[in-house]
Amino acid sequence: MTLCNQAGKHKRNRFANLRNQKGLATWVKVLIGVMIIGTISFIVLIAGGVYFIGGAMKQMQDPAQVRTTAESIAKFSEPLPTGWKFTVALNMFGTSIAVLSNDKENLSITFLKMPRAEKDMDANAVVETYAEKGVPSMHGTDPKKTSAKLNIKDRGKLTVGGEEMNYATGSSQSGDDKFSQLIGCIMPKGSKQALIVQGVALGSEEYKLDETKTLLNSIKGF
Repeated sequence: MTLCNQAGKHKRNRFANLRNQKGLATWVKVLIGVMIIGTISFIVLIAGGVYFIGGAMKQMQDPAQVRTTAESIAKFSEPLPTGWKFTVALNMFGTSIAVLSNDKENLSITFLKMPRAEKDMDANAVVETYAEKGVPSMHGTDPKKTSAKLNIKDRGKLTVGGEEMNYATGSSQSGDDKFSQLIGCIMPKGSKQALIVQGVALGSEEYKLDETKTLLNSIKGF
């Protein structure tokens, strides 16, 4: 293929992508952008070599830094509920991510704090979007990708830190691995931030909502 043909193909693909995105709400585009940035960032980490990855992971797992990042997302009680611990955290392009885990329950919860694209950004629509597209993930079977699509079985609302959280639970599959998952969204009043909550329960067909509530109830505010 000549350079001209390559350029022409690239240009056609670019316009095709633009046509596909036409009509999407701005906040939906931002959500998709966050997913893409998360994926690219992990690819960059991998391409950087073993030494770079080791240094980056060490920094992301440093207890003091993880706690600081997590506290910038939500105000957790101290100590955390029995069995829960801060695992890893990262600030990236204006987005903060923190993962807390419970090894005994084989359960992990990711908190992703990102700027709201629009004032009327709808929490229910955010949940539906991430259920379909996947959440930028820092754990699971393949950290280079977003999480698996959620096949929704149940929907509901919880009060977390004095704010309403819309959520959906259901089953997911990545390759041969099956697991249960929760995706939630909180829009704190008076804040320009949105908080995405993703829970993953490995080895369980039913999502462990009660244990998740135990952790969420330890959040005192945002």
